Amino acid sequence: MNVQLQRALLEEEAMDQLLNELEPFVYRVAFHLTRHQQDAEDLTQEVLYRICKRLSTYRSDCTFQSWVYTMTLNLHRDFLRKKKSRPTEELPDRFSSVSFEGEVDTRILIHRMLEQLPQIDQHIVLLRFQNDLTVREVAQIMDISESNVKTRIFRLRNRLKSYFDKGGEPL
Repeated sequence: MNVQLQRALLEEEAMDQLLNELEPFVYRVAFHLTRHQQDAEDLTQEVLYRICKRLSTYRSDCTFQSWVYTMTLNLHRDFLRKKKSRPTEELPDRFSSVSFEGEVDTRILIHRMLEQLPQIDQHIVLLRFQNDLTVREVAQIMDISESNVKTRIFRLRNRLKSYFDKGGEPL
């Protein structure tokens, strides 16, 4: 276990510093998974809380970032299970969302394309491009080879290009 993690176990100030450093990464992952600001904030808070409680259980057999990422994914799965068990009601028509026709937003097209990808590819895109991790770090977190990550990124870029060439039509 590295020095910063050991200090965080012993000193409150070091724990605060560690959590402040992790928060942006955890939030980006949580937002990508939930696509909802409030849910992402709630998930981030829960992950950071769990890190505080379970830091002593971290083993150095994987990178710390991988451990945090896995914890975020697992808590998101728990969140989805809880959400499915809650009854939902449809809003009346007067509360329906407003459509902004004619406004083409590249982010919306990218999100649509990402939603059509297998989950592993979504995670690779999130880690590599949104969190600016290296191919090696992505491979470690996803527990796949670096060449597999590179191949998937190459194919994803080609799919993204064809997606935009077709004007956002399904792949």
